Amino acid sequence: MTDRSLHFTVPTAPASVSAARREVAAQLGLWGLCPGAALVDTAVLAVSELVTNTVRHAAQASARTDIRIGLDSRHLTVAVHDRDPQMPRRADVPHADGSGGWGLRLVESLAREAGGRTYVPRDADGGGKTVTVLLPL
Repeated sequence: MTDRSLHFTVPTAPASVSAARREVAAQLGLWGLCPGAALVDTAVLAVSELVTNTVRHAAQASARTDIRIGLDSRHLTVAVHDRDPQMPRRADVPHADGSGGWGLRLVESLAREAGGRTYVPRDADGGGKTVTVLLPL
């Protein structure tokens, strides 16, 4: 299999969550991954949750959110980047007002369940980070 990748940028705004989800689902379909397959569903949900997190927590510092997906013979990689220097924190309990608090925990759990992992490297200049999800095929 030839390595494949897609990179696109969306505004850090609520409408971008569904746009990113659609773009990733469409690209995975073009790469021959079946809609509704567990791997596709996990990747699409991860993108949805991670872009939602940038909208909720990084919009003031990062007007744009970069999304990359990559596919090689062993892994599907999903990466969401913003320019907010604040590193994500996993909530131990959901927010009392019902506004969330489970996004990163959900993404980490889905990746583990699929046999994959997540990691969050800082930008070299410390001014942003990339939440990366590595999913085995």
